[in-house]
Amino acid sequence: MDPYWWLAIAAVMAIAEVLSQGLITIWFVAGGVAAFVAGVLGGDLTVQIVVFMVVSIACLALLRPLAVKHRKIGESHESTPVGLNAVVVEAIDNDALAGRVETPDHMTWAALSSDGAPIEAGARVRVVEQRSIKLVVERI
Repeated sequence: MDPYWWLAIAAVMAIAEVLSQGLITIWFVAGGVAAFVAGVLGGDLTVQIVVFMVVSIACLALLRPLAVKHRKIGESHESTPVGLNAVVVEAIDNDALAGRVETPDHMTWAALSSDGAPIEAGARVRVVEQRSIKLVVERI
């Protein structure tokens, strides 16, 4: 078998992984590349198949649990400040894209007024929406 078939198999597995994102077929990409290398170095078809299976299964068994654990670490479970009261610490002016509020957890956020009206520093507001790193607030 031409060793370039292993690269084709690896490419198909990579595409399948991108579509599924299940961390299953990515390990067969490594196996396909390893089998390609074995074929280029002169290994016969049996050697190539064994290398493909051993590398794929070893990667799946040893690396998938680490990858899944790492992926879970990146997940965020932070609560949203929507619904909380806050204090304006820097006057809010939507036209100038200026304004900051402080939430009860002492975090300061860039802020916008929900109705577009300016809000002076010291005013109490309620968070009605979060747009990325900006909070949309309304005067209480």
